[in-house]
This record gives sequence, structure tokens and C-alpha cells, in this order.
Amino acid sequence: MSVREMIIPNANTMQQNFFLNTLCKNHARSLIFVGPTGTGKSAVTNAWLLEISKITEGIGYIPLIINYSARTTAKQTQDSIMTKMDRRRKGVYGPPVGKRAVVFVDDLNMPEVEIYGAQPPIELLRPVSKC
Repeated sequence: MSVREMIIPNANTMQQNFFLNTLCKNHARSLIFVGPTGTGKSAVTNAWLLEISKITEGIGYIPLIINYSARTTAKQTQDSIMTKMDRRRKGVYGPPVGKRAVVFVDDLNMPEVEIYGAQPPIELLRPVSKC
């Protein structure tokens, strides 16, 4: 293991792992980690996703990691999500039966803002409200 791959446990990484474990067990809808650049938010979350997918292999969680950049399009985001989903019926998609999808979006603020102020890749992630 190289030095770049090591995650040294500290108060912040332990808190992040606690929140990820607790919210995943309770089937939370969404979670956002914010903080200064270089504090390991992405590294800890990626390590946790790989660990949880190994532990629950066959019955548990499907990790989906999406890395945003300034050039990320809504089509790329949709394609990334749809590759892991099954079609259940017309217009309804979801993870394979008996599994839950965990979607991690890295650098959420990165997609370019359009002239009207929208960021289409982020709009796809907005939850659908029920009337």
C-alpha cells in the first residue's frame, strides 16, 4: 500500500464513517459532506463504499460513484446512473431486486452553470416531490 492510499483515522474520518454507517443502516435519503479542500472527504467515502460493497456482496448495496467536472453533462450523469439500474416497468427504474443503490457524487458544485443559472447534471439528482 502506498502512502497515498492510506487513510489515517482521526476525529474527522471517524465522524464521517459513523455518519455513513448510521445513515445507511437507517436508509437515509441524502447526506452531504462539506469542508475544506484536502481533508479526505472523497477518499474516506470511496473507501467506505468499497468496503460496504465487499461486506454485503450478493445481498446488499450497489455503490455508484459519479465524479463531476466542469464539463459533465446531464446525459453523462444519466448514463452513469442507468448502467447500474434495472428496468422494472415502463418509466420505472431501480437497483436489482433485494439491493439498494448508494450514489456518491464527488465535486457536486463543479458542473458549469448555464446562462439561465441552471446546472442540468445536478437537476437530475433532485428528489421528486410527491403531490
